[in-house]
Amino acid sequence: MKEHLSKRGQTLVKDLSPLMQAHYNIQEDLYHPVNNPLGYINMGTAESHLVNDEILDLLHKIHGRLNLSPKHIHYDYFHGSLEFRTAIAEYWQKLIFPADSARKLSPDHIVVGAGCSLALEMLATMLGDPGDVVLVPAPYYSGFEDDFTHRAGIELVGVHCGSELDRSAFEEALVQQKALGKRVCAVLFSSPNNPIGTVYSIAAIQELISFCMDNNLDIVSDEIYAQTTHDPSAVWHSTLSLVPDEWLHKTHVTSSFAKDFSLSGFRTGFAISFNEDLLKGMRGLAYYSCVSTHTQAVLVKLLQAPELPHILQTCRRKLHAAWELIEENFRKMNIETLPAQGGIFVFANFAPYMDQVIFSEEYTLWEKIYKELHISISPGQLFDADTPGWFRVCFAHDPAVVAEACARLKTLKH
Repeated sequence: MKEHLSKRGQTLVKDLSPLMQAHYNIQEDLYHPVNNPLGYINMGTAESHLVNDEILDLLHKIHGRLNLSPKHIHYDYFHGSLEFRTAIAEYWQKLIFPADSARKLSPDHIVVGAGCSLALEMLATMLGDPGDVVLVPAPYYSGFEDDFTHRAGIELVGVHCGSELDRSAFEEALVQQKALGKRVCAVLFSSPNNPIGTVYSIAAIQELISFCMDNNLDIVSDEIYAQTTHDPSAVWHSTLSLVPDEWLHKTHVTSSFAKDFSLSGFRTGFAISFNEDLLKGMRGLAYYSCVSTHTQAVLVKLLQAPELPHILQTCRRKLHAAWELIEENFRKMNIETLPAQGGIFVFANFAPYMDQVIFSEEYTLWEKIYKELHISISPGQLFDADTPGWFRVCFAHDPAVVAEACARLKTLKH
């Protein structure tokens, strides 16, 4: 009974959203071209299925290479074993910084936790107080609301600033929040952007850095899709590689093994920061959401595996093919998509299939696609889209699955 709970507890009593419920409902009835041709196709959850076989094969090999000892079955540092944080530091040093960079990642710059969401929530707790505001380029990943708002109590305000991260839009949003008596404490963004797939340019990121420095704001750069780009011309840059020395202590990066490595079920993420006091606080918070020592041992071997670069290259090649396939089919259906360079999704305009182009009709169309076509996609209003009718469609599936989904979508009536 809800009335017997604390006021805080009562605020946490919520049903799963229809989309999350759909994700779990369809797990036992997924499409298979032979075994279950009428099954559901999940294009609402951002997971890559392109190298499942390759990753599983590598994990089997890794388990044969593990040299387990008592330390792998007992407590270690709650914020990650030294061995694991060292492996992360060595791998991400090469990913984030040029070879001649004076900036060096060490294990002490890293706090590990149960997923990127946990890393983001720890940062939210350390950077803001309940009621404070974080500005986010919109459209933005809907899970940021859970990460920053659900327990930490930070309010997110979307800023529609385009792919260039237009500074004037941020300035306007800051003025508006100050007029409301709100304290803006940080800017949060993801590159590649989720749900659009924009890989932000150096100039765009520097524009954002300049705004934050001039207004004394921290920067949280979610780089969970850093290695997941499908446009050969797109060059990804970490915010940590671009920020000046004087703002290094106010710039924080999050990542995970969920997307680039197709290991979402491992629930392992981390934050990188050069702010020692912030790190001390996060090490304490990590107590509540540790990663198992066995999982850490497996991921150390994964990062060191000689097979890994080839698997990541294969994933990018398959991702590009899947993107080309869905783009080709959407063009034939006259479904507009926004330019995507990275990530595992496209932002597509299904407004022509809505009776009225209003946000409430998005759920009507979603329900129709879900129940009649057995496909799950995500309405744009979840991502703070400014125009009704846009949906995020996750395409990192086998070509046969993408083709089947497109064949079903072609039966939609205008």
